[in-house]
Amino acid sequence: MSILSLVGMGRDAAGQQITANAIPTSVVKAIVKYFGKEGAEQATEFLAKNVSKEVMERVATTAAREGGEEAVEQVARLTAKHGPEVLMALDNSTAVLPVMKALEELPASQVRVALGKLAAGESGKALSTAVTRYGVKTLETELKHPGAGLVLLKHFGDDGAELASKMTSDQAIVIARHADEIAALPAAQRTGVLSLIRKDTEKVVAFAGRFIEANPGKSLFTVATTTIILAEPERILGGDEVVFDADGNPIVVSKAGIVGRSIESTGKAAEHISNNFLQPLFYAALAFAGTFAALWIMLKLWHTHKREKQLTEQAMLKNLPSEDQAS
Repeated sequence: MSILSLVGMGRDAAGQQITANAIPTSVVKAIVKYFGKEGAEQATEFLAKNVSKEVMERVATTAAREGGEEAVEQVARLTAKHGPEVLMALDNSTAVLPVMKALEELPASQVRVALGKLAAGESGKALSTAVTRYGVKTLETELKHPGAGLVLLKHFGDDGAELASKMTSDQAIVIARHADEIAALPAAQRTGVLSLIRKDTEKVVAFAGRFIEANPGKSLFTVATTTIILAEPERILGGDEVVFDADGNPIVVSKAGIVGRSIESTGKAAEHISNNFLQPLFYAALAFAGTFAALWIMLKLWHTHKREKQLTEQAMLKNLPSEDQAS
């Protein structure tokens, strides 16, 4: 009897028939439960297109081998909760138990999308392999940054998951494009680059964009280029460019970096203040001082003149003859 007819049966009858065919009763009951009593026709149509008897047998056998009867029951519980897509995803996985554990740790709203990714051929197998190694963070990373998340995790492990959790999708895509280059660096340089990305993701991504635009076809994170980047990160992330000389050696073309721009901005601000405030104030003070000095000199000259006049008058009076001398 085919699996389609089994789904259309009552639950007890289907269970007895499945047992005879080496498929656990609980798994079939889970499928019927998911679609409901009125959904037997819908379940039959879905199974006809997606989940065969062989798929159910393989998943049940793998689960029993990895975790015994409890693992089989876990398959049934997940299937009853999220539908037969669970069986398709588990059938495409390299291991059943870690994938089920990761699915149970995901928010329920994300499980259906995760199941679709796990069931997707070779990419699903690669994803399940990463899940086996890194657990639920694999699914979280890939769901947040489709395509790029798994690349970061495969190349950088826990560091990749940490980076992905703090990046936007656009940033993750840029770094994922250079993941092969970074992963191929010597350990110390690789650690340095990841630390730089972690510390200032936005500026590293911007620098990578400028580099590719200015040097099409060139690899960014070679040993030689990375040496320059790690030696002078402030200059490079601040705006200096890495270009190549005639022999293909990377060199830094100086532009206003972080410090330079700060000095330049400070200089411009000082010039603005000087031109618009200090200079007019200085000239006003100078004019005031000049006027004050002129007035002071004039007053001093007037007092001098007055004193000289008085002295002259006194001298003249002294020289005049007295009345006795006049007579």
